[in-house]
Amino acid sequence: MPDQVGSLLPYVLSATGVGILGSVIALFWDPKAKARSAIQHFAAGAVLAAIASNVIPEVERMGTLAGVISGFVAGGLIMIGLKWVVVRFEREEKHGRGLPVGLAAAAAVDTFLDGVIIGAGFSVNPQLGTLLVIALGLELFFLTLSVGVEFREGKLETWKSLAVTGGVACMLLLGASAASFFLAGASQATLAVVLAFGAAALIYLIAEELLVETIQEEESVFSTLMLFTGFLILMVLKLIEHG
Repeated sequence: MPDQVGSLLPYVLSATGVGILGSVIALFWDPKAKARSAIQHFAAGAVLAAIASNVIPEVERMGTLAGVISGFVAGGLIMIGLKWVVVRFEREEKHGRGLPVGLAAAAAVDTFLDGVIIGAGFSVNPQLGTLLVIALGLELFFLTLSVGVEFREGKLETWKSLAVTGGVACMLLLGASAASFFLAGASQATLAVVLAFGAAALIYLIAEELLVETIQEEESVFSTLMLFTGFLILMVLKLIEHG
């Protein structure tokens, strides 16, 4: 088990570092609608490619019908529940209760689940884990950037903003390490359930976090191009791995 955790550690540390970088950049850069949309679309394309070309095929190969359905349904219900909690927090914050605590808490939970998905991916094979690290590292960069900007607009002290957003980024490492430890020696059917859970969580991520706000705010051909670019790059990386 220590060997398995150690093998993924350099990859996850790199993705965590990208998340911390996003939190640092948020201290002095507030991306406008077009820049934010381009980043989100690119990350969405990468995550979509990871689901379509890597996660789902492995789930089909390893899983049983009951296991896959139960994992996917559980993932969907948990993400819907998370959204419900976030919406309640946002309503309270709009009534003058201060900083976006709900956003930060949701980001931490999201990032922990992303780490679990990465850990499960490495438990299946290193290639799957590596591609998930790339896709979810891009998503984490945008997430910490967004949370950091929200805190800056809320006049939170710099060190506190970095502490919170850095903590969010570190949840990726925690989730990946925990999943790798507990899934060591797990059966293929069990791994398929976890990956099905992860697929539902990632679909939520694409539909509810990466795309919906920017689609509402602006229309850009460049953003659409970035969606396909993110997808293509992950597809090419997979083909190179198998080449």
